[in-house]
Amino acid sequence: MHSIEMNSAAQQQTAPTPIARRLAVLVLLTINALLLPKNASAFQTSTPKQHRRFNAAVHYGNDKVSIGSNDIMSHLLLQPRRLSSSTTTSTSLHFFGKKQEEEQDKELDVISNGDDDDDDNNNIFSKAWPTLKIALPSFLVGGIATLCVLFLPLLADYYEAFHSFNTPSDIYNTDSTSKTAASGGKLNNNINQPVILFETILNDLNDAYVDDVDIQKLFETGVKAMTASLDPYTEFESRTEAAELEESVTGRYGGVGLVIRGGTNLAEAAKEDGIVLEQPVDSAASPLSGGNDSSNNRKQQPRNALKPPVASSKDADEDEEDIEITERKRARRKSMEDGVRVVSAFEGYAYDAGMRVGDKLLAIDDFDILPTTSPDEVRNHLRGDPGTEVQVKFLREGVGGKVNEPQTITLKRAVVHIPDVKYFGYVGDPRDGIGYVDLSGFANDAGREVRFAIKALQHGSELMAMKDGDAPKPNEDGLFVHDPTKLKGLVLDLRSNPGGLLTSAVDVATLFVPNGSDIVSAKGRGFPEILYRSKTDPILSPNTRLAVLVNDQTASAAEIVSGAIQDLDVGVVVGKGRTYGKGLVQNVQDLPYQTALKYTVAKYYTPSGRCIQSTVYEEGGRGDDLLTSTSEEKGGPKFKSKKVADKDRTVFYTAHGREVKDGGGVEVDYKVEPQKASPLEIILLSSGTYSDYAAEWSKTHELTDQFSVDESTYKDFQRFVEQKQADGDLKLEVFYDSQLKELSKKLKASKFDSSKRMLESLRADIIKDVKKDFKTYKTEIIEDLEQNILARYLPDSMLIERGLQSDIQVLETAKMLKDGNEFDSLLARDQKSVEKGLLSNAVGDSSIDTASSVTPEPKLQTRW
Repeated sequence: MHSIEMNSAAQQQTAPTPIARRLAVLVLLTINALLLPKNASAFQTSTPKQHRRFNAAVHYGNDKVSIGSNDIMSHLLLQPRRLSSSTTTSTSLHFFGKKQEEEQDKELDVISNGDDDDDDNNNIFSKAWPTLKIALPSFLVGGIATLCVLFLPLLADYYEAFHSFNTPSDIYNTDSTSKTAASGGKLNNNINQPVILFETILNDLNDAYVDDVDIQKLFETGVKAMTASLDPYTEFESRTEAAELEESVTGRYGGVGLVIRGGTNLAEAAKEDGIVLEQPVDSAASPLSGGNDSSNNRKQQPRNALKPPVASSKDADEDEEDIEITERKRARRKSMEDGVRVVSAFEGYAYDAGMRVGDKLLAIDDFDILPTTSPDEVRNHLRGDPGTEVQVKFLREGVGGKVNEPQTITLKRAVVHIPDVKYFGYVGDPRDGIGYVDLSGFANDAGREVRFAIKALQHGSELMAMKDGDAPKPNEDGLFVHDPTKLKGLVLDLRSNPGGLLTSAVDVATLFVPNGSDIVSAKGRGFPEILYRSKTDPILSPNTRLAVLVNDQTASAAEIVSGAIQDLDVGVVVGKGRTYGKGLVQNVQDLPYQTALKYTVAKYYTPSGRCIQSTVYEEGGRGDDLLTSTSEEKGGPKFKSKKVADKDRTVFYTAHGREVKDGGGVEVDYKVEPQKASPLEIILLSSGTYSDYAAEWSKTHELTDQFSVDESTYKDFQRFVEQKQADGDLKLEVFYDSQLKELSKKLKASKFDSSKRMLESLRADIIKDVKKDFKTYKTEIIEDLEQNILARYLPDSMLIERGLQSDIQVLETAKMLKDGNEFDSLLARDQKSVEKGLLSNAVGDSSIDTASSVTPEPKLQTRW
């Protein structure tokens, strides 16, 4: 068998393939054409008259040659034999287009006299052929050369990958990192080699793995692990993720305007844990009503169902794992019973149609929502083409008497616009003229929305001034002119703003900074260095005091705006400490199959020239760094990161000469501590206890205009919390639970029984201390409880307005703007400061303008 394979291989190596023969002929013809004189061509075809003459000559000539015009090349190559002189002459004359002897012409004319009338029909082809016979060889030679240039490197890499077994590459050896470092840090960036290797691995797994594999899932896992080794912002977006990313960029989607929540992967979890919900018979409140199942239909799982059977008895670890399994089952059961509920209903869409927070969705048209239905499935049924209608069946606590009855409502799908400006209005007395704008993101329309909000606040301040007798003064033409100075101050709230689009950040900053001011610049290894500069006058009057409110979750595009306002001294930054410190730029590149790649391409710099990036990221997950750069949460190689030390931060100067530093986000100019949240508040909020009680409250109460949480309601809420804790649905010691469990395992393993009892006593003391917050933070808990109850009845804008009344940071900022003395002192000018600022800006402008003085914007979907 082996000898047969070897002989076959030898035959394949010696005998040319049909393709090889054709290529050989083509190359020979091309070379022959290039060596011919000007009046001849290797590809010259005879005229129709010559063609008929040649056929006639072959037909009437020696019978040694019996070759058709279409088989000349293959006959010459495959069946070489000695030809007679006359045959050789006629063949060569036809093949190479040389002139016939005069005597042969006369002889062949006698044969073809009857067909001379058809020659006129081919005059066009005859005239065009001299040009074609020159262009065709050049085209073929150029095409072959181009293909060689394009494909020879790839073919060489393929050959090296599969045939160079004697000299294997050391690129993928475990010590390649050290070798690269020893060679001076030179990287091998031949992209063909990893592509070939990745393709080969996928093919082998797809063909020969013991079980069926999902190649799509394997590919996404590999690519996401690759991108995760660079930085936290470089990501491969699958089809669903790319669509969600597009929605976040545009701020629009086709749907009904609902935000829903529910458990994820509940179907798999229920199957794994053996959870079957009880299904009451003939209960209108149950989406599964009408079935004949027993009310006690619960599948019992063995005690150690999720663990493989072992011969030994349980030890301490097994007991702890049983407790964790029980808790996980309880949490999953509660999530399934809770179902898919409405978290938010947008004003102008679902809210106006009648949907409210807390509504439990039962069906979308003919699609029944089961306990194991995921929110993604429900979302896909809610969305659709704008203009179409969808029927939503839902259940609302407190409606329908003692037995809640489902309701059905018809919603019309539309292009839902998600606003970035959630609310704008006045802080305190509107006559004080202190405006407030809550900007939560930077989608496409962020600049337009902020502009509209500022204009509306300015107009409102003018109207209130007119009511107080301060009428606007007419100009020389007797016309009343818009006076934006009536707006005394403005608070731009960027707290917890995660950022968005570059262009939107520039649009927002342009509303505040002077005309001609630099806003932001960016540069990277493959990113065109670019500078954005304002070209319009700001709409906010210089006499209007501006404050930007930030926190440690203010990031990206929000830091561009706050950094520009700070560097140009047009406003003050207010908050507790620093912003997040994300000074990196991501480009969103569309990929085939409706996927996308979001990757870091540049760093950005504020007008003073500083980069606020607070963390340095390095590529991880290779060689010796594999163990130190592995993320247990993601289960794969991860980037390496380190914070920028204070000693490494460089000092820059604002327009008025104030010192600012790079490498740590934007530091605030005016410090205001936020309202501190107690551990109990955080636990109640994160566990959904507030919203659960609001649902129970709505069953027995009605909302009035003078609603407030009184003492009896507050005590009832405390009893509700204690009951949830007793049922195991709420852990008041959750912040310390993981540490207590770990310590309990170690104490059990060491058989320290007395210490174990002390640990249980410690757990009880922690719960007791947490409950003390009901008294210590009573005012704050009552405010949170009121907000959650009102959320079931009021839109988001009214909730934000109501929350401002107790927001310490907003109230203190408004007080500072109203007084003005502190604001003016922060931005005060003096000659020494101005000299510093001008000198710094001169250096900064030089470094930026040498790269680009207002460079055209690259066509990138850039996220900051």
